[in-house]
Amino acid sequence: MNLNQAVRKLRLTTGDTQQSFAQRLGLSMRAIANYEKDRVPNGPALYRLAKLARQVDQPHLAQIFSSALSEEFHEAVEPMTTEEKAWSDAVIALLRNRNKDLTDWSQVGRSIVSALERLVEGKSGEDVEDLAAVLLEARYTLINSAERELNNLTKARQAKTGDYYKAYSEVLMQNPELYKQYLEERAEAARGTPIEKSMASSSRKSGKSK
Repeated sequence: MNLNQAVRKLRLTTGDTQQSFAQRLGLSMRAIANYEKDRVPNGPALYRLAKLARQVDQPHLAQIFSSALSEEFHEAVEPMTTEEKAWSDAVIALLRNRNKDLTDWSQVGRSIVSALERLVEGKSGEDVEDLAAVLLEARYTLINSAERELNNLTKARQAKTGDYYKAYSEVLMQNPELYKQYLEERAEAARGTPIEKSMASSSRKSGKSK
């Protein structure tokens, strides 16, 4: 099974349309359509697909996405020089110790996001979409309060239901405003990137449906 088939199989497993599947993952419907057809999902998308596959008890699909993600990270993210290794280790050390009052991680994060924004603005062609995806995820990690709350509520309910996907669905049904906030935060993180319009559209549609 290739990646395109795995994306489609996962969507069918959840019972989602391409639009609702895109909203669940915080992606555009166009991206999902392309991933099911012939395009290879990028790193952030692979991470979310693998996470969802585990949540809906599809370990085989999760392995497919995780393997592809590992391969991409090895090729694109693995430090290639001594300088890259030193800086990547430094950033990881700061991130992992962000709750120990040693650094103001939010300030560090904003500086990184600002640099990424300038990088995306200066790029064009095929590279810009991959960089935009990195920028979206970096921005989102600074503001993802709704997703953290959704995950906390889901874990609490899962302790009773034993089924993460069922618990997550029930939490979404009972907290429509929180889900709307999640989509709005994703849309805000996509601001100024090639996927801004599609993310904003998903947020508006969710607002109308609630």
